[in-house]
Amino acid sequence: MKTKLIVIAWRNLWRNKRRTLITMASIVFSVFFASVMRSLQEGSYDKMIDNLVKFYTGYVQVQDSGYWNEKTLDNTIEEDTSLSRLTENLPDVLLVTPRIEGYGLAASKDKSKPVMMLGIDPEKEDKIIKLSRKIIKGSAVNDSDESVMIAEGLAGYLDLQTGDTLVIISQGYHGVSAAGKFPVKAIFRHPSPEFNNRMIFCNLKTAQAFFYLGNKVTSQVVMVKDHYKVAHIKHFIEKHIPETSRVMTWDEMQPEMDSMIKGDRAGGIVMLLVLYLVIGFGIFGTAMMMINERKKEFGVVNSIGMTKTEINLVLLIETFLLGIIGVIAGLIITIPVIWYFYLNPVPLTGDMAKAMIEYGLEPFYFVSVKSSIFLNQGGIILILCFIVSCFSMISVGRMKMIDALRS
Repeated sequence: MKTKLIVIAWRNLWRNKRRTLITMASIVFSVFFASVMRSLQEGSYDKMIDNLVKFYTGYVQVQDSGYWNEKTLDNTIEEDTSLSRLTENLPDVLLVTPRIEGYGLAASKDKSKPVMMLGIDPEKEDKIIKLSRKIIKGSAVNDSDESVMIAEGLAGYLDLQTGDTLVIISQGYHGVSAAGKFPVKAIFRHPSPEFNNRMIFCNLKTAQAFFYLGNKVTSQVVMVKDHYKVAHIKHFIEKHIPETSRVMTWDEMQPEMDSMIKGDRAGGIVMLLVLYLVIGFGIFGTAMMMINERKKEFGVVNSIGMTKTEINLVLLIETFLLGIIGVIAGLIITIPVIWYFYLNPVPLTGDMAKAMIEYGLEPFYFVSVKSSIFLNQGGIILILCFIVSCFSMISVGRMKMIDALRS
């Protein structure tokens, strides 16, 4: 019986081909437009987070409880491998790496500039930020080097080339004066213009010696596969660290960026709601016209034995078939298009490109290919179809079949 109802619904759907195709086309358009819009939004967010987080804060940091409020080298923690052992079995954790974040004044010849100096584990960091690929001159530092890598903008300002000597003056642990000369081993290009003008990398041992830190670091950085899982990882780590340490996620360390993303995402969702409201009324109009045109038909089939429940099931199946076909066709068109632009980001030009660079972003349209983006659009359409079906079934339920036969 259920198969017969599906066959009846399918035939009814194509009794008015033009109306059915127009309704399906509107669903295809909504799926395409909504998927592209959400993909562009989430792609830009992911790239924004990726640019800043990987090169600077990391996704999760374990640090001294007083470090974030007072970023001095006096608020440091001991370098400890126990955190790596603790998280190595977590599927969402890529690795844990120590970092030293310090500030100073860099000088060369008659020019000087405030800089950020990051002491890193070169081997571990290269697995995450692919620093070696961003080097435009020279080669990456290793664990035994006492040289530095400097950002392209900083090198240009100080007129430095690989092999030149850079002088850095700063303040070390417990106020000790720190000064040193470092050969420039490499020049790299940072995707964020702000950091491209002031960042210096060196290995961890060089930074510890320069700042007189001994075996201390400013933070242990936890790199994860998916930045949406950081809350779970933070909760896990907090159970296993001393009270003198603190765990912070990227959104806590970068609240301005987090607020901007949430605000922009909310604006996008409002636009999608308007779009789906229009599509929902389109499907609703189609369903109501189908019911009004078929009142006598409903009266006839009811009189020969089809119950109102079966009529309602046919209407439900018709609406869902309409939605499912539209969603599948929309995804067949949308996914290849988004995948192409995922592999080939579209470059921006003119004032928009300048604005993106000022905000520290690469001037490209990036897209996301997360499956949830596409599944959500299909799910929303099917929910709309169910809501429309409910109105259709209520309309049939209230219908007097004797009057329908006479219509």
